[in-house]
Amino acid sequence: MKKVELDTLYKTYQPFLFSIAYRMLGSITDAEDIVHDLFLQLKLDTDQIKDMKAYLAKMTTNRCLNFLKSARKRREVYTGPWLPEPRVNETEQLDKVVTDETVAYAFLVLLEQLSPVERAVFVLREAFAYSYEDIAEMLEKNEVNCRKIYSRAKRKLKNDMPVLTEDTKHVDLLAKTFIKASMTGNFEEFLDILTEDVVLVTDGGGKVLSALNPIVNKQRVSSFLKGVSAKGGFIGELLPVMVNGQEGILQMKDGQPIKVICFELDPKQENIRKIFIVSNPDKLTHIPVP
Repeated sequence: MKKVELDTLYKTYQPFLFSIAYRMLGSITDAEDIVHDLFLQLKLDTDQIKDMKAYLAKMTTNRCLNFLKSARKRREVYTGPWLPEPRVNETEQLDKVVTDETVAYAFLVLLEQLSPVERAVFVLREAFAYSYEDIAEMLEKNEVNCRKIYSRAKRKLKNDMPVLTEDTKHVDLLAKTFIKASMTGNFEEFLDILTEDVVLVTDGGGKVLSALNPIVNKQRVSSFLKGVSAKGGFIGELLPVMVNGQEGILQMKDGQPIKVICFELDPKQENIRKIFIVSNPDKLTHIPVP
């Protein structure tokens, strides 16, 4: 294939293929590598491909499946909970974010409950509205099987599906309440906006101090946050940013990102039911420094 033709294909389809790979893997780095390597190794006669977009989507999905099968073993020995890499933009850049390319962070966390094949079918169907016929072709399965896999995946996730937040001003208020609490050490106002069964998940990857298990209920979350604050864990700049299309918080220290914090709201979109804190430095390398 000519280099000019390859460059054109890359520019045309890279964003779409990255969005598939990121949903499949929950990793910006790995998603970029999958798509980049796909084009590096692409050797085909474009005249023989009837639907280039579908062909590349199939190639990307299958590469992700192979990756996940090996990644599962690594994630089983990962220190503490494994959280996806967050995509972070400054709040001023919100208008520039293509909403179709964003995926809620809580949704990515939820997808970790699925097997690689369940995740592929669910992502292709739910996020990209592919027909069962197309999904079957991509995964080299039959349509009936794909329907069953999708139904099984949906049953696994139905009780935890995150609500799409419409009231951005309310989310902004929640983020600012957390920032204020972190700066002052007084978390009482923030605790008032947590559900009783709130869950806090931290990912330090064994490289920075973090909780090795999810922390459940308001009292325990309160003790954890106050303890982190008392030890200087929130010292630095706490900035409101967009995390996967929803307002979250970026903590900067000495000019480097050290934490990303984001929330999932309850079904009424009033209180916080999940808090995610990513502090593994390997997962913060893509964050643009303000």
